[in-house]
Order: sequence, then structure tokens, then C-alpha cells
Amino acid sequence: MSSEKPPAGNEVHDLVSLYALSALDDLEKTLFEDHLQQGCGACESDLRSFARIADTIGKSVPASPPPQLREHLRSQLQVSPRVPGVLLQQSGLLISRSDELAWRAMAPGISYKPLYEDLARKYSTSLVRMNAGAHYPSHRHSEIEELFLLSGDLHVEGQIMHSGDYCRADPGTIHGETFTDRGCLFLLLASQENEVLRP
Repeated sequence: MSSEKPPAGNEVHDLVSLYALSALDDLEKTLFEDHLQQGCGACESDLRSFARIADTIGKSVPASPPPQLREHLRSQLQVSPRVPGVLLQQSGLLISRSDELAWRAMAPGISYKPLYEDLARKYSTSLVRMNAGAHYPSHRHSEIEELFLLSGDLHVEGQIMHSGDYCRADPGTIHGETFTDRGCLFLLLASQENEVLRP
């Protein structure tokens, strides 16, 4: 696909199917990849869907290609575009590459990278980073919440968590304000419907 000027506004979303098919020119490809890097969840989801559809169509053809064609296809698959942050997603298996994901703001001094989102359950797995001195307000858990501290310190309910510590909260429980002295990084599995409690 080629055009004299790059798409504007919502038109960039229309490029997702052509990107999945490697049918964009260099300018459009760069524009769309920049858009993905900014964290467009809708386009990431659509691109994964198109990849699954292409995979299903490919598996529906029973004929074996000639050896030369098979080798050509294999070489092309190794350089085919993929969703930034998704190393592998097929047959119910997901491998995320967090280094390729952009940090998103969660609260002052707190950012996160979404590794997986269960849309049906409204439940997410995220990498969360808190800067030194950052605080997160008290909140009520609507579902089970699990936190594994990878580095730094985190104050939770009067306890100081350190690297390797694990915290689980059952539905309906309340965490008071949590904070970090030196900053921290943790893996968080939590409902998107937790209720933030204001003082």
C-alpha cells in the first residue's frame, strides 16, 4: 500500500491488517510501529487477532508445499512483523518481552507495563515500578490480588517487603496506603475493578 502522505488521526488504526500482511510502504510501516510503541491496546489486540486468523488459515490448507517454497516461507516468517512486546502468542501460549513495552502512568511516581490482560475477567498481569518516595492510596480488592517484589522495598500494612517477598490479598480486603522508601519493581496480578479509597 502506498500513499503520498501519511495517514492522520484515526486512519493509523486502519493500517493494522495491512501491517499484519507486510503490505505497508516504509513510511506507513514506521508510522504504525511508532503508534504501537505508544501503547495502543486496541491496535495491539487487533494485530494479535489478525495473526491468529492468518495462522488458522495457514493451518487449514492440507497440501504440503514444495521444499523450496517451504524454505522461502520459513525465512520470511523469521522477519515478519510482530506486536512489540509479544515474542510468541499461539495455541494458548503467550511470551511477553517487557523490554519492548512502554511504561504507562498509573499514579504520581508509579508506572506499569501491561504484560497480559484478561478482558472477560477484567484482570491484568503487569510489571509495576514505583519511584523512591512514591505512595499508592488505600484500595479495596474486588478479586484476588497477588504481588511479587522483584527489587527494592515496599511498605504494606506495617510490614516492609524486600526482594523475593510475596503478598496475596483476598476479594473484599483493603490495603492501606502502600509506599516505598528507595523505589521498587514488582509483578502484579490484579483486578481492573479494584476500588481506590480516598481519605
